[in-house]
Amino acid sequence: WHQFADITLEESKPVLRGEDAARAASRAQALYEALAIFLRALHPFMPFVTEEIWSSLPNNKETQSLLMVENWPVR
Repeated sequence: WHQFADITLEESKPVLRGEDAARAASRAQALYEALAIFLRALHPFMPFVTEEIWSSLPNNKETQSLLMVENWPVR
């Protein structure tokens, strides 16, 4: 988590603000996937917090899927 928060997020800020839309979209998707994996892994330890964050993610607003029925991360 430390490396993700300190390095990856900080390096992503200029990319997301940059002119290259394809690069920004790719980085946003990678960050979204990382967040989803972190939430799945943390869910057994922090179920109420992770479920609330999961329910507010853009892709889950349409499907309204619960985090507790998602597959465990295997990567």
